[in-house]
Amino acid sequence: MDESMEPKLTHLLKVARASRPLPGPNGGIAFASNSDGYHKAMFLDEPQGVPRTLADSGDRTLPHAWTEFGLLVRHDTGGNEIWQLSMVGPDNVMRALTNDPRAVNQSVTLHPDRRRVGLGWNAGGGRDVSLGELDLKTGELQAWATPGDFWYWEDWSPDGAKAAVNKVFGSWTEAHILERDGGMVRILPDARRVSEISWTANGMFMLTDAGGRDFMGLAEVDPAHPEVVRRWLIDEDHDVDGFVVDHTGQRAAVVVNRGVYDEMRIVDLASGETTERAGWKNGVVLFDLSGPQSYHINWSQDGRSLFASWEHPTHPAEIYEWPAGRRWTQINEDEGYSNLVEPVETTYRSFDGLEIHSLFYRKDTESRPAVVYFHGGPEGQSRGNFIPIVHLLTAIGVNVLLPNVRGSTGYGLHFQSLDDKTLRWDAVKDGCEAARYLKKTDVTTKTAAMGGSYGGFMTLAVLVEDPGLWDAGVDIVGIADWHTFFKNMPPWRGVLRKREYGDPDGAESEFLRQISPIHSAGKITAPLLIIHGRNDPRVPLEESEQIAEKAPHAEIIVFDDEGHGVVKLANQVTANSRILAFLQDRLLETS
Repeated sequence: MDESMEPKLTHLLKVARASRPLPGPNGGIAFASNSDGYHKAMFLDEPQGVPRTLADSGDRTLPHAWTEFGLLVRHDTGGNEIWQLSMVGPDNVMRALTNDPRAVNQSVTLHPDRRRVGLGWNAGGGRDVSLGELDLKTGELQAWATPGDFWYWEDWSPDGAKAAVNKVFGSWTEAHILERDGGMVRILPDARRVSEISWTANGMFMLTDAGGRDFMGLAEVDPAHPEVVRRWLIDEDHDVDGFVVDHTGQRAAVVVNRGVYDEMRIVDLASGETTERAGWKNGVVLFDLSGPQSYHINWSQDGRSLFASWEHPTHPAEIYEWPAGRRWTQINEDEGYSNLVEPVETTYRSFDGLEIHSLFYRKDTESRPAVVYFHGGPEGQSRGNFIPIVHLLTAIGVNVLLPNVRGSTGYGLHFQSLDDKTLRWDAVKDGCEAARYLKKTDVTTKTAAMGGSYGGFMTLAVLVEDPGLWDAGVDIVGIADWHTFFKNMPPWRGVLRKREYGDPDGAESEFLRQISPIHSAGKITAPLLIIHGRNDPRVPLEESEQIAEKAPHAEIIVFDDEGHGVVKLANQVTANSRILAFLQDRLLETS
């Protein structure tokens, strides 16, 4: 990195966020923040106050629910996402509730009596998830059913006798009503997707595409007749990305995907009418590895106030309150963020005429080097999030294009399915067309590919598809070989991915071999920087190690205390500094 730029960019090398707002039973809010280097559960008594630590396991620790016994927290080790549960009492001491070090305890949902939770867990780290309840006083775990494959506990019935649960395989799901004896009744059997079920005294509310809809809407279902939608509350040509019902069961805060940004609506559940819209503009509700948008929204105990972790393309997530219009947290100093580049929406046509929506961070009108930055997923979307490396790059004179190639969410299920299984390489061609579009329009001089997770695969794939198109590549926790990817991942994760990617031991086996970048690594001519966490449960470290060995001009950085990405602030500084210097050398230096 140019030494003259270092003072200006220091605050962007490490970025903290405030997430998971959890209003306290007596006022104030708990929340998570990595401002001290890694995520701790914090508490604020008042807006803009001085936060104090509630829970610190020595690693990522998130506030999850207020219970009869104190604050329930979830925590993992080194980013491995093997979530464990502990209770924090008035003395701020953490008492362990789970004791299987290999089991992932997920979809943890508070019972109406606030003395137990429903959840899913995979005993011994195995393939199949059990559904049941955990007594928060004794730590006793009682299974209701182990139906095979991967399941979420969605919500309890209002009387606490039944539950809504979901079988998950990729973005497709099968929702059911679960009885304590293990019996199940299917919810909306014609739907391809049902998620985020909230069971109130007046009915069940959920996101779904029932009836063959292209977009996810907000629907109500009668638990006595769960096979049909009783009423649609939101049914539009936009996805509903999440919602949270208040504690009275009368209103819901609904996150509507409006393209680049989110719209937060307040919906009256009795009438189905949108009564108000939160005044937060040009931003999105935070979505990260700890949970979706709905995980980072919460109502106050009295249902009068809504709290959300809200971020802008030019400012990291902070916690805001509606309708008071107050900002509660000050995790990052605002100085230095006001002059950052705002993204603009643009489109280009791919090889077959398909329109690809993109975000473009452009420093000015000059022709400059550009990075094509691929999102993860693949069922993800580049939107108005804060991405530190984007602003680091624009600050040194490198523009950044974020294409939503086919397979991205936000444009309907048809578009989302255009890269499934043997269609995968069409998305790679979309990625190459992004760079060609920049060059054809004389916007850019040199181009680099970059991305994380599935975006890392895209980076490797475009370097193989058209080696002469790219001057550099940055692969963060990317997939190099689809067969070793499935072989080395935890067994329960394979269940989630086969519908999207194909079966490495079945019909798509040969195709997956053909599109694995590892088998064409010798074609890569651009210098390649690779970054990975040793504890990654989603993309095993072996993926990066083998491409680093086979690609001709590769450098690899491995963080021993990270998982799927770089979360800890000290590691962010190391990673972002190296990425910035690497791309500066390849894109800006002249020989």
